[in-house]
Amino acid sequence: MDLPLVTIGIPTYNRPTLLRRALECIATQDYPNLEVTVADNCSQGPENAAVVAAFRHRIKGIRYVCHATNIGAASNLLYMLDRANSPYIMWLADDDEISPNFVSSLVGLLEANPDAACAAGNWVKMHNESDRELMPTTQLPQKSAWVRAMKFAWWSDDAFFYGLHRTHILQRLRFCRFWWPNQEMVADVSYVFLMDVVLAGRVLLSPDSSVQFINHCYTEKNYVSIRGKNLFNALLKHFIRRINVHFLYAKRIAAVLGWHMVLPSLPVFAIVLAVEFALKLRSGFAYLGKRLFRPSGSPKT
Repeated sequence: MDLPLVTIGIPTYNRPTLLRRALECIATQDYPNLEVTVADNCSQGPENAAVVAAFRHRIKGIRYVCHATNIGAASNLLYMLDRANSPYIMWLADDDEISPNFVSSLVGLLEANPDAACAAGNWVKMHNESDRELMPTTQLPQKSAWVRAMKFAWWSDDAFFYGLHRTHILQRLRFCRFWWPNQEMVADVSYVFLMDVVLAGRVLLSPDSSVQFINHCYTEKNYVSIRGKNLFNALLKHFIRRINVHFLYAKRIAAVLGWHMVLPSLPVFAIVLAVEFALKLRSGFAYLGKRLFRPSGSPKT
């Protein structure tokens, strides 16, 4: 087949109903040359295996792997990446979806732009089963790695983590472990991983708004209930995470400039953290003002 092979990796754990929805959106893709790996992180019971078996006649290149023990979310993603032999790869969380034209459109973008490392669909945020919002989505088309890195560090989202990537670029990278207490949080680790993607090449966004990554953000992402945890611990964890991610950003950006020691990267760290804090503060006030002064019953924009 002339079309390049695309690997889709689906990490899953104890969520057969959501997995069925994710596989349904893959079965309706208009791109024919796919291989799909469902990596089950040691779910209890046979339900996930039964869901995958039900799709074997609709998704020809599907395989199911169930780990003997739970290896953690980040390691499960790397497991699928390490075994991919295709030019392109993407991950799809078991609770999310993609539009039918997602793979074909993004393959076209990357084929037409060999200097791009990643192509992303437009991020649709689902607040519940019916309330959907088209979000501003990161694109970093600049030729300069330095400019891309600073823009990503200052103001970005991680939606392109679930975009289409060049496999050989991702296989050179590794998730960088966070400090305590964020060691295994994929939502945190992905930002540092994506900084390496940004440094490796341009990040493109499909100009077609119908090419969509549909993020069901209301489902539990970490498979662990957060009820009963006090506010102080939550705030402390978030604060440590922000310091951690920006320190790692600074080290990578400093390396682009040829500074490989920790000490020279500290000024970059201070600049990145200060600008990011200012932007977040501005965004917080804007959000607060919008909530306070929006007329009752006004629709979301």
